[in-house]
Parts: sequence; C-alpha cells; structure tokens
Amino acid sequence: MTVTVPQGGDPAAQELLAAAERHFERTIAAVDDIINEVRAGQTARAKELRGALGEMGKALQTAFDERAKVEKRIKSETGGAGGYALDFDAARVEIGRRLACLR
Repeated sequence: MTVTVPQGGDPAAQELLAAAERHFERTIAAVDDIINEVRAGQTARAKELRGALGEMGKALQTAFDERAKVEKRIKSETGGAGGYALDFDAARVEIGRRLACLR
C-alpha cells in the first residue's frame, strides 16, 4: 500500500499565500526596527509602535485564516484525508496476495 502526499493545489493560491507571508515578514522587520529605536532612547516613533503592533496582530490573524483556507482547498482538490491519499488499488492487491499465501 502506498501513501501519497499531495503536491498539487492551485499555484495562484500558493503564490498569493507566499506573497502574504513575505509581506508579513517585512512588517515584523519594521516593527523590530521601531522596537530597537525605542530601546535606544529614540521615543519619537513609540506612537507608531502601538499602531504597528495592532496592525501586525490583524495581519497575523488574516495570514493564519488565509493559510487555513488554502490548505483546506488543496485537501479538497487532491481528495486526501489529513493531507494524505491512500492507494486503495495497491492495498487491494497486497491483501489478495496475502490471502493467497494463507490458502
């Protein structure tokens, strides 16, 4: 019996998800820069930090939601249960072979 991990899915959805993840990583880097400035005593951007953290929280939730949607769509398109697909034909042949050995 063979277990197959799906490689398919909508390439456009995958690219959109990758773009969202890259944007989120840039946002994290920008917030990290602001935090470092505040720690160094440059408090001029401290107000920006509060807004940026709020926006980052929203973006994080959106990214998680979109990732779940894409993964669900990939699973439904590939027909896999839990991200994997079973080769029932191979399983049937193997069971028949084993039963023949027992006879």
